[in-house]
Amino acid sequence: MASVCGGCLALQDAGVPIKFPVAGIAMGLVLDTQEFGGDGSPLILSDITGAEDASGDMDLKIAGNESGISAFQMDTKVVGITLPVMEKALLQAREGRQHILNSLSMDTKST
Repeated sequence: MASVCGGCLALQDAGVPIKFPVAGIAMGLVLDTQEFGGDGSPLILSDITGAEDASGDMDLKIAGNESGISAFQMDTKVVGITLPVMEKALLQAREGRQHILNSLSMDTKST
């Protein structure tokens, strides 16, 4: 998702007018956390890298701006991902995307 953020910053740096900055975040899910010493409840990971992507039960990539999602990609390796777990993952992704957008805004204001 760094390419989404980097692309947005590159356009701004080149002087291309954009309506809204866009950021992307990669999320992951581990359903059976007891396997890793957890309490068994699903674990939602933010800003995953290749290792979590490969060994997790789900990976979810979301790009968008403050108003909402413009791109969404998800791979699942298990069945049984419930709506409450998906809702939590989407809310956590929104918080992460907002954090990244705030950082992008600070970077563009300082140049």
